[in-house]
Amino acid sequence: MIPIELITMAGGAAMGGLFKFMDQAQKNRAEQQKLLLERNKQEAELKNADRESATASADAAAKRVGNDPFAKMTRRIFVLSMLAMGAWAMTGALTGLDIVMPVEVEKGFNFLGIIDTKQTVTEFVRLENAIVHFEWLKISILAAGSFYLGKS
Repeated sequence: MIPIELITMAGGAAMGGLFKFMDQAQKNRAEQQKLLLERNKQEAELKNADRESATASADAAAKRVGNDPFAKMTRRIFVLSMLAMGAWAMTGALTGLDIVMPVEVEKGFNFLGIIDTKQTVTEFVRLENAIVHFEWLKISILAAGSFYLGKS
């Protein structure tokens, strides 16, 4: 069976690659729009159209094409925030905080199915000076890293 970490990394890399292709398609559409605007401008000049309206149309189209210079920074902030959340969650005990976690305990007994007094009760256990390992953290960091690398 394929490990969940490998599936997560492959999915993150595939999504990053897909977003890269979508980004390139958007750039190609912007370039196509630019060429169409140039062609329209030349046609307008050939037909002796009003130059001010052609310039205003080109400026309006240029404003519609969005260039997001913050896109790379957004990915970096996302990855760094995932790492920071993991570090904060795992190092809570090192700063003097106790960790309290729920544990399900069965109380009572069962005598041949005739007398059944079993109950599942949730008790809270206090752990002092412990480091917690989260399963979701490893998968999240792998997914974020493979998404970032797949996009670049």
